[in-house]
Amino acid sequence: MAAFGSGAFGALPRSGPAERVAISGGGLCGWLAACLLARHLPHLRIVVHPASADEETRPDRSLGVPLAAEVLLPGDLEHIAAAGLRGGDLIRHCRGSFMLGTALTGWRAAGGPAFVPFGEIGAPLGPVPFHQIVAAARARGHDVNMANYALGALCAQTGRFAPPRSDDASVLSTLSFGLAVESDALRRLLRDDALAHGVQHGEAVADPASLCAAADLVIDARGAPEAWSENGGEQGGEDWSALMPFDRALVAKRAEPGTPPPPPPPYAHLSALAEGWQGFVPLAGAMTETLVFAAAAPPAEVTGALPEAHRLAPGRSATAWQGAIVRMGAAAQQHDPVAGLQLHLALADVVRLIALFPANADCAVEAAEYNRQWRERSDCAFDYTVLRLARNGAKGAVWDRLRAAALPHRTAYRHDLYAANGRIALHDGEVFETPGWVMQFEALGIRPRRPDALAMTVPDMAITAHFEAIRKAMLAGVAKLPPHGAVLAEVCA
Repeated sequence: MAAFGSGAFGALPRSGPAERVAISGGGLCGWLAACLLARHLPHLRIVVHPASADEETRPDRSLGVPLAAEVLLPGDLEHIAAAGLRGGDLIRHCRGSFMLGTALTGWRAAGGPAFVPFGEIGAPLGPVPFHQIVAAARARGHDVNMANYALGALCAQTGRFAPPRSDDASVLSTLSFGLAVESDALRRLLRDDALAHGVQHGEAVADPASLCAAADLVIDARGAPEAWSENGGEQGGEDWSALMPFDRALVAKRAEPGTPPPPPPPYAHLSALAEGWQGFVPLAGAMTETLVFAAAAPPAEVTGALPEAHRLAPGRSATAWQGAIVRMGAAAQQHDPVAGLQLHLALADVVRLIALFPANADCAVEAAEYNRQWRERSDCAFDYTVLRLARNGAKGAVWDRLRAAALPHRTAYRHDLYAANGRIALHDGEVFETPGWVMQFEALGIRPRRPDALAMTVPDMAITAHFEAIRKAMLAGVAKLPPHGAVLAEVCA
């Protein structure tokens, strides 16, 4: 690995304020960085340089696969709002739709659909977490569908939704939601906002290192390299293809029929196929589709479309901030998009840089802390993505090979701990907290072999009464909500 400040990555001057920022890459990741930096740190002089003269005509790979729609997680909306951007604008200008979670089909051996909602599940019973109460009930012979006690799942099932009010003390205050947005429209919105806040257009530059002479800090937002083991001349990058073996993706967007078209469902849908997986993310008036597979064994129906497929190269750089250059989005890491984290990880990169932005160009300490936090978030996203791909019950030879593959110790430990006793191993930098992990395991058909000892001390009658009270409160709350389509129409009016 090149030393900090080496010529390969651009040496920083050791004095003076850090005010000049150059961004290499005018895709969604680059304009996201420009927009938020300009809003939070208005003293910066920011210039966005396209990676090539024809960048506008090429697919935008700055986040990874150029998906037609991206998803903002619930926590992402807080960062967007903190920058002064409004969710209503994203809905109006980016064909946005509220998102309550993801439906999964074909991912567990027992068959049947599953739902991974955003937000809380049920409610604890005294000191016992809800999912441990469910495990105890199942150990006593009760058939419990955990999604029946998740507000997001009930709203998705009924098509009812309203953003929770901060002053609402009812069960509806626990509802958590994200947004689905059209990728190209979001890039244009961020670009226009950045330009309105003083960001400048620059000339096309292929090599970010060439920008170091005129900038205090350079953001590389060009997208993933051809090979992670030699990322921009840096040794030590990681290739994840053994556990994320799908290397091609086809993307499409089609208009929904009807005048006006029906309101979009407030959730995404993922289907496990014999050769890979297929995902659908709804937008206002359109449905987007992604088909992910391995080029060596594509689905028979897409062999003629292979030249149109986008390349997917899962892996990450050895470090994100080196010298004067900060890699962001897919330039720093690329995951299989099965968990829908592309936009989230890029946004996390930008928010992290804003929090650690150096007062002057002597930024070795800030770079070290940025890299520590970046790796923690990357590790957590890796664990979540790999467990969905490699510990499911999907049918097909590729899935059999993934299930037989050895997992890294930390990833395997997460699985083994939950499969043993329902406990969740959380780390710094988590993308999802305990409910998100529990519902992921549930959707994959992974259940604890033995319930928590404390949960087993709760009388059966108390558990039944607890379930009934939660279900009654949730159903009554959901019944009061308007249809999802009516809320979207009101936002767009």
